[in-house]
Amino acid sequence: MNILVAAMGLAAFSTANAATTEHLHARTLGVTPASQLAHTLGLGNGMSFKARFSRPTRHGTDTVRMQQMYNGVPVYGRSIAVEQNAQGQALVANGPVAQSFNLSASDMRAKLTGDRAVEVLRGRHNPFMAPGQSIHNAKADLYVYPESQGQARLVYLTSYFAAGNQPARPTAIIDANTGEIIEQWDGLTTADGYGPGGNQKTGQYQYGTDYPALVVTASGSTCSLSNSDVKTYDMNNAMSGSGTLVSFPCYTHTGDGVNGAYSPENDAHHFGQVVHDMYNNWFGAPPLNFTLVMKVHLGSNYENAYWDGSAMNFGDGASTFYPLTSLDVTSHEISHGFTEQHSNLQYSGQSGGMNEAFSDMAGEAAEYYDRGSNDWLVGAEIIKSGTALRYMCNPTQDGSSIDNAADYYSGLNVHYSSGVYNKAFCTLAKTSGWNTKKAFEVFERANALYWSSTATFNSGACGVESASDDLGYTTSDVVSAFNAVGVSCPSGGGGGGGGGTGGSLQNGTAVSLSGSSGAFSSTYTVQVPSGSSNLVISTSGGSGDADLYVKLGSEPTLSSYDCRPYKNGNSESCSFSSPSTSTYYVKLYGYSSYSGVSLKATWTEPSGGGGGGGGFYENSTNVNIPDQSTASSYISVSGEANPGPSDLQVHVKIVHTYRGDLRITLYEPNGSSVVLKSPSGSDGTDNVDQTYTVNASSVDPNGQWRLKVDDVYAGDTGYIDDWSLQF
Repeated sequence: MNILVAAMGLAAFSTANAATTEHLHARTLGVTPASQLAHTLGLGNGMSFKARFSRPTRHGTDTVRMQQMYNGVPVYGRSIAVEQNAQGQALVANGPVAQSFNLSASDMRAKLTGDRAVEVLRGRHNPFMAPGQSIHNAKADLYVYPESQGQARLVYLTSYFAAGNQPARPTAIIDANTGEIIEQWDGLTTADGYGPGGNQKTGQYQYGTDYPALVVTASGSTCSLSNSDVKTYDMNNAMSGSGTLVSFPCYTHTGDGVNGAYSPENDAHHFGQVVHDMYNNWFGAPPLNFTLVMKVHLGSNYENAYWDGSAMNFGDGASTFYPLTSLDVTSHEISHGFTEQHSNLQYSGQSGGMNEAFSDMAGEAAEYYDRGSNDWLVGAEIIKSGTALRYMCNPTQDGSSIDNAADYYSGLNVHYSSGVYNKAFCTLAKTSGWNTKKAFEVFERANALYWSSTATFNSGACGVESASDDLGYTTSDVVSAFNAVGVSCPSGGGGGGGGGTGGSLQNGTAVSLSGSSGAFSSTYTVQVPSGSSNLVISTSGGSGDADLYVKLGSEPTLSSYDCRPYKNGNSESCSFSSPSTSTYYVKLYGYSSYSGVSLKATWTEPSGGGGGGGGFYENSTNVNIPDQSTASSYISVSGEANPGPSDLQVHVKIVHTYRGDLRITLYEPNGSSVVLKSPSGSDGTDNVDQTYTVNASSVDPNGQWRLKVDDVYAGDTGYIDDWSLQF
């Protein structure tokens, strides 16, 4: 709810027109000096970009996160990832940019100070502030805020930490001229307890024997849980304050056991070191730009842990949890700090679910780093009864989380919406050729370079795809992992050094592409109906020189392809007289910079198909259905009459050892769905071989259809063998 602080006696707010946002998808820039980036993108007066972070790519270039600025003030939620060459020249850009603002000089002079904005947030109408609570770590950072209705205004992004029995981190976007609260949310990033620790459930272990020795500081005969990376403090059951640095007679620390745990202080210190080392060794830098501060024994019987903007805070638990100082929860909370210092994902809406999911991923990654494996269970070893709090690979098992973007709704708790990205992460990590480390690498890079603070599930997928391409990984696997949870990068895809997803080529429909020398374009796919013939994938027109690469079943590379004509100019083609029904992957590679090149796929439809309706479309590629998980298969339809028939015949053939486990859902091109089969615990028959009649008379049948199979019970597995559409 927006709250106007009328008592301040300030004038009504003024806004500026033309705050339109454009989402760049693999936008080629030629070879542009970084200082001219705003001009090359056609942005308005006063626009510029400021470099924040950079990472090398496999192409010998760097991907740089660039914050958009307006007259020296950062623009909220508008940062882009720019690929630069060794000379610092921009080649490709991805991400959201505001095109122009018309804010006057007076609009850009804040009438409120930052301190006054904090006071507004503390006002009696703030739902997060309890009487008598003290505040710490107050922040008020100036931004230009683009509004959805095409307006913009000067704002403060304001937050503070409120200590007490119910700690909170209220966060708000406040108009810097009127004090109006435009948006607000509780930015306290909490966890319910994760991973292993030394308690009665896991058993006692010894540092220096079962685990590496603690890294401490010795001063004479006194040691402290302190080093250049991690410092651990005892809060002595207080809910606020800085606590006391943990010290003890050298060299053995004992005596702080509580609530079934043997030494929460030792655990917090050691696991903080593990997480620091994971980020440092895997990504070349610590997770935070300051020493990790671990605050232990927070409150009395306090059953939570959280990141407050400057430190990790851990309660001792009570009847539900053991003390929350464990590897999983430690990595989770530290990684909220990593997110805040990089993408700064807003802790509400879909971006909030991504924020929580990234920290869950980091918990699993830390387990993998420390032990060589991870359990995919959130909170399994600190919860006193039950299996787990959440389930990374099957989020709906907790009864609250969602596992598909189609189930998201505004206001859903961010811990529950995290299930979408959690499942995508698990799916990717379990894909052949991947593991937990490799999957975390692409999500970490997306967080560091590509995601914006107001990212959505779909725009976030673009960043992960771009990160995958930067690292030379199989981007189609990333696409498949997101498809499994109803998420896809919008048309145009990621990019980075070339790559990302450009979408599916339809029969006879050309797309126009431009690109730079020495870089791949986005990846396009072609999937023809069964019985089709004479598939021709071709390029023509435009300027420069682009080379065509085509490969069946996976993305082509410079050294791996099924067809590469390699001719001068842009007139190239790859022909397949009897094409496969599997997916063809298509890319262009810039032999030199090129512009306006037409890419097109054409094929002859099977008898009765395409060009007037009555077509038959089939996908016979096997797709595994993991136990208690989801599988999806796709069919592209083109040339059918719009609207579709009232008696569409959908034939589904699934090999499975207990078909009662299965829910089968058909998704139409417009996103609407029809449940073909519901699960039934009493149906123990093997396999599904069934034709369903679907009324498709209210939709345009041309586009991508999806068959989704959910295995909702444990104990049996199978695969999608074949399915078809008969119009």
